[in-house]
Amino acid sequence: MIEGRPSNTAFQVAAARAAHLRFDPKPPLLNDIHAEALLDVEGLAMIEGYADGGAWIMLENRFFLPLRARFVEDQLIKAYAHGVRQFVILGAGLDSFAWRQPPGISELRLYEVDHPSTQSWKMNRLEELGWTTPNNTRLVPCDFERQSTSEVLAKTDFDPTKPCVVSWMGVIYYLNRDTAESSLRDLAKLMAPTSELIFDSMLPWDMLPERYQIIRKAMAEYLNGAGEPQINRYEPTELGQAVEATGFAKAEILHPADLVSRYLDPSQLTLEIPERFRLAVATR
Repeated sequence: MIEGRPSNTAFQVAAARAAHLRFDPKPPLLNDIHAEALLDVEGLAMIEGYADGGAWIMLENRFFLPLRARFVEDQLIKAYAHGVRQFVILGAGLDSFAWRQPPGISELRLYEVDHPSTQSWKMNRLEELGWTTPNNTRLVPCDFERQSTSEVLAKTDFDPTKPCVVSWMGVIYYLNRDTAESSLRDLAKLMAPTSELIFDSMLPWDMLPERYQIIRKAMAEYLNGAGEPQINRYEPTELGQAVEATGFAKAEILHPADLVSRYLDPSQLTLEIPERFRLAVATR
């Protein structure tokens, strides 16, 4: 991460969401109409990297990143219908849910938690765009290497006695194993019973199809050069055991194919289903 700017990953996620709207058929999986506006000139240039005809791994991200976000937001809407009124986005980056909240969730409180550099940059960008942060939204700075989620949320109006939905996407594979599981323990203590934590993980390399093995070295070089190496991967059973060992009542591990069948007609897919990811829904 460059001081004073969001991580490269934050820009790439927003660019992939913008590219999904620009290049994929309608209706979109995720109608993130604000992703492109949040990008600066450098970020806007990233969108073309997701265009048709580009590297297949970029097209896979253009498909999977909106898919995982759609799943989280649908889980939130269901939880809200059952009385949940708190939504925490960890590693929020340039997420735009606050500015496209659907009708019918007016009692929701939203907490975007991310590195101080990201939060400062985002607030400046919002000011440039003339966007007002919704009254129900808190942008919470957190240096994850020195502070815990529970520590920073304690300084807000977040109520740990009431259930919440926590989104933790695109983070755990950048953390070493001890840090990841320490974070899970912190969240398990923070979240009230019936709360949900939703996050993604990556499979070990030796469980992946050959197409990933071919680009493994190039991916590692790119991520290392960006200062964001992926250092933590879980086999699905191991992931479920780790989640439950850190204090959650149960963990459901979902294959991306589970989401594809929920939202799309598999016969219409033009890309292979992303095999490297799994989604975990951990219930407190």
